[in-house]
Amino acid sequence: MRKILLVGLGGMGKVHYINLQSLKEKAVVAAAVGKGEGDRETAVSFSLPFYESIGDAVASHPEINLVDITTPSFLHKANVTEALSFSRDVICEKPLALNSADGRRMFAYARETGCRLLAAHVLRYTNEYRVLRRLVDGGEYGRVLDASFSRLSQVPSWAKDGWLFDKSKSGLLPFDLHIHDLDMIIGLFGAPSGVSSYARRSPFKDYDEYLHVVYEFDGFTVKAEAGWLNAAIPFTAVWRIVFENAVAVNTGSEICVYTADGKTLKPDISYKFTVSTGINIPATGWYYQELESLLDILASSKEAPVKEWEVIKELEILETL
Repeated sequence: MRKILLVGLGGMGKVHYINLQSLKEKAVVAAAVGKGEGDRETAVSFSLPFYESIGDAVASHPEINLVDITTPSFLHKANVTEALSFSRDVICEKPLALNSADGRRMFAYARETGCRLLAAHVLRYTNEYRVLRRLVDGGEYGRVLDASFSRLSQVPSWAKDGWLFDKSKSGLLPFDLHIHDLDMIIGLFGAPSGVSSYARRSPFKDYDEYLHVVYEFDGFTVKAEAGWLNAAIPFTAVWRIVFENAVAVNTGSEICVYTADGKTLKPDISYKFTVSTGINIPATGWYYQELESLLDILASSKEAPVKEWEVIKELEILETL
């Protein structure tokens, strides 16, 4: 049984807490860490003891053996380092860090302390990704000829104090939004042999609003786009993979595989258990499956699906965009 310290009580912290409540046979949230009255009130609403530092929480609750970090991106390095200094295993929301050098140091410190550090990249644990992985690895439809990923959002308004639009705190579009698709791309195809990109912005903005990236692999390319758009566009996350003998399309609500022999297949991507998120994503099984898997990994010697080298390679690429 894992006794968890939840660090961060914003949108993603609430998502983790709600899902962990459905995993009580594996873990229980023992306390929370946050800043300010808003976080304190959230902790009270969850009936959690509240602290303003990881050290204070661990000192008061020595039974805590896992720290779950869901704070804003610029706090991840300090939060992870502090949790590891108390010899606690750590789950950290993406991005693990805002540069590859920090990421390497964090993984190295985890090894030094004998603790496990797992990066929470939720899409690797979804049914949609698992179907795509089977299609790519299975070879049933031949080689991949081309692929494209799109992740578009109206300019986000949920981040407090404007930190999301400060490159030093969020890494902007590459680290906040495109990272999801890059993680899937590397999980599916490995490290690219080449990367090219361009970004666009309005003259009235001091951050890029649109990003387009092309990844080169042996015999095919993968294109990806990400945008914080000045338009009331619904959140859109879709992909298309062109095989020699089929085209697989994720429309955002279903996956369709159009085969060369005229069939249209629709793999089952339904979830046996869905949980309301409270953020701009409908009720889903994504986070439940992610957290259940991470807890199972920590209870064993199994390697996490998102490997250390993959996290570092992603950070190296994101730094250049």
